[in-house]
Amino acid sequence: MGAHSEKGPSSSERWIHCTPSAKLCADMPDQSSSFAQEGTDAHSLCEHLLKQALGLPTEDPIENLSYYNAEMQECAEGYRDYVLELLSEAKKTCNDPVVMVEQHIEYERFVKGGFGTADCLIIADGTLNVVDFKYGMGVEVSAVGNTQMRIYALGALEIFDALYDIDKVQMTIYQPRKQNISVDEISRDELYDWAENVLKPAAIKADEGTGEFVTGDWCRFCKAKHICRERAKKNLELASYEFASPPLLSDEEVADILDKVDNLISWANDVKEFALQEAIDGKQWPGFKVVEGRSIRKYVNETEVAKRVLAAGFEPYEQKLLNITEMQKQLGKKKFEEILGEWVVKPQGKPVLVREDDKRPTLNNAKTDFRMEEN
Repeated sequence: MGAHSEKGPSSSERWIHCTPSAKLCADMPDQSSSFAQEGTDAHSLCEHLLKQALGLPTEDPIENLSYYNAEMQECAEGYRDYVLELLSEAKKTCNDPVVMVEQHIEYERFVKGGFGTADCLIIADGTLNVVDFKYGMGVEVSAVGNTQMRIYALGALEIFDALYDIDKVQMTIYQPRKQNISVDEISRDELYDWAENVLKPAAIKADEGTGEFVTGDWCRFCKAKHICRERAKKNLELASYEFASPPLLSDEEVADILDKVDNLISWANDVKEFALQEAIDGKQWPGFKVVEGRSIRKYVNETEVAKRVLAAGFEPYEQKLLNITEMQKQLGKKKFEEILGEWVVKPQGKPVLVREDDKRPTLNNAKTDFRMEEN
C-alpha cells in the first residue's frame, strides 16, 4: 500500500475535526489488524481486475493474498463491473473518457505533506468521478460530505483541472458487503471553497498542534483513542446520571443516554484492551493482574483423531447441512437461486433501537400491529 501521509485522506475526518490529534498520533506506531490486511488484499484484487478489463498492464496478485476467498473475488468483480458501467455511461456523452486506476494524488497547496491514492478516477464531459472501494462490513460509509472523498477529488483536480474543463465532481463509495453504493456531488468551485475555508485552516492547526480536542465518530480509528483524556471526559460524563434527582430518569435523560451509550461501550472496551496489552508487556496496573482466561478443549490433529475413532468402530463425523452463505459459495449465486430460491426465507430481525437518521424503516411495535389487525 505504500507510505501514508500524516494528514492523509483516510484520517481526514479526525484531524479536520480534532486538529491536535494529528501531532498527538504522529509518533504513535501504526496498529495493524487482520481487517486492515483483508482490505488491502481486496483492493489489490480490485486493481488487478479493473486494469485487466481496461487492457492495462497488471499481474495477478491472488497467490500473494492472505485473505483471498470466493467472497472477495465476487466483491472485486462487482466493483470492476460497476466502474465499467460508469465508463460505459460516460462514453455516451464523451468520445474518450479518461480512466485512472490507483492514481497517486497530492494536495500540497492546501495541506502540507498531503498525498494519497485514489482507487479510480473517471474524467468525462466536464465531470470528474471519484470511485472508492470499501471492503469493510462493520460501518456503512456515506459519500455525502465525506472528507476523504473530497480530498481525493481535490488531488485529482490538482492534476487534471488544467487539462480538462471540469466543472462538476461526483464521488462514489462502493461497499459491496454492506450492499451500499453512496454517491455525492459537488461543483468544482464549491470543492475549492471547502478546501480554502475548511481543509486548509484545519491543516495549519494540525501542523501547529493547536485547536480543540473534539470527540466524535472519527475517534474510532484514532491511535490515541485508548488514552485520550477528552474522550474519557466525554464518556465519563454519563456517570453523572447515577446521581440524577429525582430518583427516576426522565424520558429526555434516557434518550440522552441512548445517544451516548454506544460510544461509552466502545471507549470502555478500547481502554480494557489497551490495559491488557500493556499488562501482557509487563506493566503493573494498581489492583489488577493478568490471569489465564477460560479455554476450550480442542483436537491436536483432526485427521488422526478421525482415523483412531474409525478404527475403534465408531463414526467420527456428523452429517450437517451447509449454512446459506457456504451453500451459495458452493453453488454460485445463479444456480443457488435456481435450485433453492423458493426454499430460503429471511425471518424478521430482532428489534434494535437506533438513531432516527438510520436508513432502515421504522418497525411497528407489537401494540401497533395488534391495533392494525383489529381494524
